Amino acid sequence: MSDALNRTEEIVRKAKSLGADEVIAQTTFGRYRQVRFSNNEIDTTVAWNDYATDIALAWKKRVVATKIHNFEGVDAAVKRLMELAKVSKENPMFGGFAKGKFKYASPKADKKLIEIEDPQEYVFEAVEAARKEIGKDIDSGGILFTKFEDVYLASSEGPIGTDSRSAIELSIRAFAEREASGHSVECSSTLKGFKPARAGTKAGEIAKMAKNPKIGEEGVYDVIFDPLIYGSSLGVYGWMVSAFAVLIHMSVFVDKLGKKVAPEIVTLRDNPAEYSMSNRVFDDEGYPTKENVFIDHGVLKGYLHNTSTAKMFKTETTGNAGLVAPSAWNLEMDAGDMSKDELFEETKRGLYLTNTWYTRFQNYAKGDFSTIPRDGIFLVEKGEIKQSLKDLRISDNALAMLGNVAAISKERQHVHWWGEADPPSLSPYVLVKNVHITKSR
Repeated sequence: MSDALNRTEEIVRKAKSLGADEVIAQTTFGRYRQVRFSNNEIDTTVAWNDYATDIALAWKKRVVATKIHNFEGVDAAVKRLMELAKVSKENPMFGGFAKGKFKYASPKADKKLIEIEDPQEYVFEAVEAARKEIGKDIDSGGILFTKFEDVYLASSEGPIGTDSRSAIELSIRAFAEREASGHSVECSSTLKGFKPARAGTKAGEIAKMAKNPKIGEEGVYDVIFDPLIYGSSLGVYGWMVSAFAVLIHMSVFVDKLGKKVAPEIVTLRDNPAEYSMSNRVFDDEGYPTKENVFIDHGVLKGYLHNTSTAKMFKTETTGNAGLVAPSAWNLEMDAGDMSKDELFEETKRGLYLTNTWYTRFQNYAKGDFSTIPRDGIFLVEKGEIKQSLKDLRISDNALAMLGNVAAISKERQHVHWWGEADPPSLSPYVLVKNVHITKSR
């Protein structure tokens, strides 16, 4: 596949010859599989390859980009980009692309994900695990997705690199009754680390407990968040720690550098690690990726940067480009010193929430938001689940909830769900005090 890198480099040379100041081209050869299922049966299985090249160029601080497939129409696409740049407005935030030659870590992609003969078996493994919990009346559905990508990047500013990225994920939602569902995921960068039965078992357990829900009461509760729903919160904090979000005041972390934003037990980091579905060795500028701690024992230590935002903040890129907006790759909350069971024992009267959807912010700068819990809402009394509930909504403030983290479990789960928990995260069970709960209807 070295020919792909050569052709990617040729695109950069072509754009430079037409007058571009800076150019980045990144070619991804992806092999993907998807299995969709409902009513406990396979609906469709598809496999496809995609050969796509993203091209971005800058001319007198005008930045434009396009995508081509299979290296078709390269000359015409680059020519159109230059024409577009010349009629575009200057981007005052643009500070150039990453410059220099870099050494990258060796990719750890799992080629076994290319060789899977029957991905449907993983779906049935999850469904059967859920059936053992719920019984014959189970109704389940979801999606299995695998990817293996070879990535080739060339930049006029020096970076040249290759990467291989792999991932497999299963999302299963199981019903024990019409209003009793459980949702769980299983995510890994390797086939060895992928255990679909874990997702099926957990979805089945939650659905079984969720039977016969009663309408919940409004109030202020201590809440135990499951890793899947707390992964959604980590995604919010990951976006808000992007320097771009700070610049446009869509973040609660504006003017908070060096200040306490959470209890001492809270440490958050971005880490595109080997285990993660978002593993990678360089960002979209070709800068090496690395672990970045942005909240250290409750104190906001820094933002996530690309080269342009780093110059504006008079610091260095963190390897999180995003050519326009720096973004987190894989969020991690450091493990706590309590077990999941101890978190429940700590809760005299509260809620256990397992998943959510429709998270909406009324004010990003202040952090006011609401979201609707789903797939298992439970009343907890004296450490035990007493009743399944429904029709509740979280109506609170993102910064206040971060400040009210009271306990974190030792157990953590790698979670990702396109609906809410994105980007991927390594998330624990988290006990948050004084969460405001309202009716969803």
